[in-house]
Amino acid sequence: MRSRAIWIVAILTVLLAAAVAGCGGGGGEDAQGTDETGGTAKKGGILRIGTINYIDSFNPFKYIEAQSTNTFIMIYPQLVQYRYDDQDGYVFEGDWAESWETSADGKDWTFKLRPNTKWSDDTPLTAEDAAWTINTTIKFADGPTAVAATAITHAVSAEAIDPQTLVIHYESPVGNVLAQLETLSILPKHVYEKLATGNGKGLETFKPEQHLPIVSSGAYRIKQYEKKGTTAYIADPNYWGPKSNAEAVTLTYYTNSDAMVSDLKQGELDWVDQVPFNAVDVLKEDSNITVNTVPGAETTNITWNSNPFKPKNRELLDPSVKKALSMCVDRDRIIEVVFAGYADKVESLVGHISPLENPNLGPLEYDCDAGNQMLDELGYTMGSDGIRVAPATTGKYAQEAHPMKYRIMQPTSLDFNGERSFDIVKEGFKEAGVDVELWIGGDATAAYAIETGDPCDPAKNQGYDKFDIAMWDWIGYIDPDFMLSVVTKGQWCSWSDTGWINTEYDELYDLQGRTVDPEKREEIVHEMQQMIYDEFLYTQLTNHQAIDAFSKSWSGFQSELAAYAKTYWTSPHRVG
Repeated sequence: MRSRAIWIVAILTVLLAAAVAGCGGGGGEDAQGTDETGGTAKKGGILRIGTINYIDSFNPFKYIEAQSTNTFIMIYPQLVQYRYDDQDGYVFEGDWAESWETSADGKDWTFKLRPNTKWSDDTPLTAEDAAWTINTTIKFADGPTAVAATAITHAVSAEAIDPQTLVIHYESPVGNVLAQLETLSILPKHVYEKLATGNGKGLETFKPEQHLPIVSSGAYRIKQYEKKGTTAYIADPNYWGPKSNAEAVTLTYYTNSDAMVSDLKQGELDWVDQVPFNAVDVLKEDSNITVNTVPGAETTNITWNSNPFKPKNRELLDPSVKKALSMCVDRDRIIEVVFAGYADKVESLVGHISPLENPNLGPLEYDCDAGNQMLDELGYTMGSDGIRVAPATTGKYAQEAHPMKYRIMQPTSLDFNGERSFDIVKEGFKEAGVDVELWIGGDATAAYAIETGDPCDPAKNQGYDKFDIAMWDWIGYIDPDFMLSVVTKGQWCSWSDTGWINTEYDELYDLQGRTVDPEKREEIVHEMQQMIYDEFLYTQLTNHQAIDAFSKSWSGFQSELAAYAKTYWTSPHRVG
């Protein structure tokens, strides 16, 4: 891993026609400036980032991992993005859009785009690209573009009035348009339109990484890609926004977090974008490294298969059973052992990052005696071997009496010690008379395929029949719309990981998006979170802090903007 990362930096050095200079990622001609603290900012060099999160796709119509989201932001245009400051928190600002306005009836949003912009292959970047992206996503929203469609919920069409003017038409006023559009990547029409023929399946199967150089337009261009290695980004000279202070960025994926931390300490990395929790205190003792902690958007949970058509182990559809088992999980111990104290308990799927988190859920108490009493009262008797027995059932999904033994599927792509977290859950379930074993599901793509099932067809209610329980994580958004959407029937075979079907909930999801009054929308959003909680679609475990670390030879980091803005990578700079 280490030698490969150094080789990539050497290649970049040739591309930049600059000599690599020691620690701090050096290289390139220096330019002096003033940083945000009034100190000296040194332009140039290669910013070397280490990560335990990999890029699974460069196609916004087919991805899972958060690192892909971060890359989309860096290489594709967004209409708007976030900025962050301590006084105002997260505030929208333009990226490709210079300004925007809304019609009197709230149904039409007009964006004025920056002039004379172009794609990396010198094709003009115009409002036509944005209109095509939106219209195509709408056209195939029930199929190949479902993953991206949450960004334009309630939009009916878009049109390019002229090269710099985009109008998006909505079916009704929408209360969170900018929050939705922040997640929308504008794609090059001249590359993707040939994939949108027929049923549009080509949009989903296209792999831009196999067609380097990727046609992009943003803060960076990609020069090298390795899914489980190092990806190299060159600053795009045509980017309209704040230029990257570094000439290039390398993002190296580590399967061994100890090796990553060692490379940071030895000066072979400049920045670790997420510090392993067991290494935080060690790095804080290093005088050459700054450890930075900000509120995190990532939550961990137990995911329960809640598909009403699941064929087996239907006792796990009962919220009372799931609650009883959840009461035997010691979340405080998970926080202490797995997250070294850098996490909090959480009750809602949307997490603490959202100002619309319902503060009145639960809290779920750790009380296994009460959980066992609930299971006794529900008729799940304890066997002589200490394992409870689920009674026989009749009807369409009849199943003989069987011991309450299940597998918990877990992906290999977690950014925390998932196996240790599983061990604590297993111990708690055992105390409740339920036996579980760990089922390693592979990387995120493979694990998600297990959850959704194959074939998966929402029209036939087909899918979500291969697993009972999973343990995974979610990285939420400031606006909770996306997180609330994942349990709708509309996200079956796409973002849904539970297979839950609830018409009343789906209607509320639609209503909250069309509710412009903030207080009324908050009421609806809180009600929806209560429904998710009461049904125990998930057992929420932790909301952990986001902790990064960087060499003191670099400064200007805006850690709050991870996967929210291009300035997350463009702002770091070397210090003189």
